[in-house]
Amino acid sequence: MIGKLKQKSIEKYYNKLIERKPIVNSKNGKVKSIAVILDNESLVNVIQANLTNKLPFKKEDITFLVQREFSKKQEITPMFFTEEELGYKASLKSDNLKNFVKKEYDLLINYTKSSNLYTNVITLQSQAKLKVGFAEVDDRLYDLVVADTTFNEAILNQELKKYLTILNKI
Repeated sequence: MIGKLKQKSIEKYYNKLIERKPIVNSKNGKVKSIAVILDNESLVNVIQANLTNKLPFKKEDITFLVQREFSKKQEITPMFFTEEELGYKASLKSDNLKNFVKKEYDLLINYTKSSNLYTNVITLQSQAKLKVGFAEVDDRLYDLVVADTTFNEAILNQELKKYLTILNKI
């Protein structure tokens, strides 16, 4: 019962906040810091290899945030978050999430393949200058959307490279 109330509260806050999404001033400059949001931890190494090999990014400039199922047995690490770390009205309970959304990344890439309330809230609250993701998730979140019904990470990276080059960001 409490879980459903909390989820409804987060959904209500998300819908209210997405309507008045703040416009982040994207300064002209090269992309130096990248944030990546995933909902599948097995993709971390693949995504990192793709970003460092096919795009001119360095491994140390990429920060990952991966959503995983809550388990009392798992230790808390900065790379992972669970739905338990979000409170009512999408308040952030952990310092890890607070620091992630406060940091002004040059680029945020959301690789989630289905609409996920928790990763969407983090994406929305992030102070990243440029946000990229799949159009079918919720295109209101992003500055640059890639329409690919197969949700292929390679296609997203290919389109990202093309548009970052056009925008003179890489």
